[in-house]
Amino acid sequence: MTSGRPRDEGVRRNILTATQALVLEKGYAAVTTTEIAARAGAGKQTIYRWWPGKGALVLDAFSSWVEQAPRTARRRPSLSSTLVEFCRAATHAAPVLRALMAEAQFDPALHARLLAQLVRPRGDELRACLTDRRAADRELVVNVLSGLVWQRLMLNEPLDGRFVRFALRVVGRI
Repeated sequence: MTSGRPRDEGVRRNILTATQALVLEKGYAAVTTTEIAARAGAGKQTIYRWWPGKGALVLDAFSSWVEQAPRTARRRPSLSSTLVEFCRAATHAAPVLRALMAEAQFDPALHARLLAQLVRPRGDELRACLTDRRAADRELVVNVLSGLVWQRLMLNEPLDGRFVRFALRVVGRI
């Protein structure tokens, strides 16, 4: 059981919305938790009570970019459609993701959160499309596709249809 007041979901949503808006307006590095708190109508202490730092807050605020539309139980998504969605979402949040990945190199807790909230779930989505492959091949394909996407994201190169077709040709040979 934790001590203190329970989280107010409305305040939490306001903080996450303010974080998204400010980061998109000003960029990750220029935004402060003081500005976020002011825009959200919350106290700065509330932010630090709920998140260990700005990186964790921004990661939570932008985690929604990774969430796919609900899937029907009858149909497994294709590798192609999953990769297209992965690339679309990564492109949408590219500047924020680059900033989070850079900060995670020096913040072990943020690194662990980034892996848990973004990297591993994307791998799991890709892996779910590859049930017809041997386990070792499945892991190789996931690593190749993930590596290609994250590399292009870090280098600010397009994750467009041309890239998706190239990536699918590469893993089609595995």
